[in-house]
Amino acid sequence: MDDGAGPPDSSEDFYTLLCVRADGVASFVDVCAAEDLDRVRDHAAALLREHLSSRKVEVWRDGTLVEELDRA
Repeated sequence: MDDGAGPPDSSEDFYTLLCVRADGVASFVDVCAAEDLDRVRDHAAALLREHLSSRKVEVWRDGTLVEELDRA
């Protein structure tokens, strides 16, 4: 059965975003495909608005912490 999903665009990188509470627990995890880090930052900011219990969002790529966005 063909679900219509094709291979990912080779120009996109995959990032893992962790919504982290004050106690250090990652309460939500999301994967984001993006061509640039600005799109990932926008997505991370939206996750902070959506997940009020999160203190920060960690952005990971290939096992490396790329950036942390703290709740202001």
